[in-house]
Amino acid sequence: MIRKISDELFIYGGIKGLIRDGNELEDSLNSMKPDIILITISPEEVDGIKYFIENPFEMSLSDYEIIYGVNLSKYGEVMTPSPIYIETAKYSSRNNVDIIGVDMDEEEYQKAYSQNIKIFDLFRHSMRKKKIGRIKFNNESPEDYVVKWNKTVDIGGFYKLNRIRLNYMIEKAYSIIEENKNKKIMFVSDYDYYPEISDYFDNNGR
Repeated sequence: MIRKISDELFIYGGIKGLIRDGNELEDSLNSMKPDIILITISPEEVDGIKYFIENPFEMSLSDYEIIYGVNLSKYGEVMTPSPIYIETAKYSSRNNVDIIGVDMDEEEYQKAYSQNIKIFDLFRHSMRKKKIGRIKFNNESPEDYVVKWNKTVDIGGFYKLNRIRLNYMIEKAYSIIEENKNKKIMFVSDYDYYPEISDYFDNNGR
């Protein structure tokens, strides 16, 4: 889904892993023709997606990622890496448009992780895998599923860490947008963050 904030700023929210949303984003990018693309992954992940497109390889998934993908497949075809990342990188390559990852880089993330994730959080996170694997996610839409999934998985320090990441991404994106007021910008967000990011920019303009 896409929200128009102004004539120059659009925010697209896509479900991570869902092919349907990758196709929708591709159409939106081709229609909008942005000068800059922001995306809710780290700079290193942007480089990784670009490398993957040129040199495909089999990716290993965590137990949580497998459970997430199996449940998401109820709503349509899924793939990894996420189609919204793939389509963003492909558009960038075809049109020579910059992609800027607004999530924390590896060093910043590791620092935030060590400050907020404690041994008890890791223990709870590990123990919950079996329980989550038995949960019936019978949500009406993939968006509702993502909301329920995050409420189930993001507990304790992991919830706090993701809130810190969200605020970091909003602040970094806002700074970049302010520096490029005359350019057309597409902000591609995982749906995990989309409602809050789009509401923020809707209320604060550019």
